[in-house]
Amino acid sequence: MEKRYYSQLSYFIKAILIIVVIGTFFYIITQLSDKLAETLSIKFRKNLVFIKYILDAIFGIVGLLFILLILLRGKPQITINETRIRTNRFRKNFDELASYHPSRGGSEPYVISKDGKQYDIELSWFSKKDRQEIESLLQERIKTA
Repeated sequence: MEKRYYSQLSYFIKAILIIVVIGTFFYIITQLSDKLAETLSIKFRKNLVFIKYILDAIFGIVGLLFILLILLRGKPQITINETRIRTNRFRKNFDELASYHPSRGGSEPYVISKDGKQYDIELSWFSKKDRQEIESLLQERIKTA
């Protein structure tokens, strides 16, 4: 039996807010690059408008890359079946995991593999009911593996 858990609406809201912040930052940069090009044009008595376009293009490309990164990263989701856990960041069989450590004081819970690596599980994006169910399944399956 395979069970999938999906993040709540809060992750979507976070992505929208980040995109709005990137757009606002790009607007501020375009205003500053306009002032810089105007100042340099007056100082050197040449038309240096191309500086504005170059700066706008560079920051526009960087902003688009950030937006693509946010959109392509995907919403957090966890899939658990009898033998394996799969998240957006890792896939592990339960027999490869040594222990599960619940969250404490606002930190995310994590699992430790038998080779000593720590894998964070982003449970803060899930509903309370789903978090409790995921935690109990992980504890049970790691102990029995």
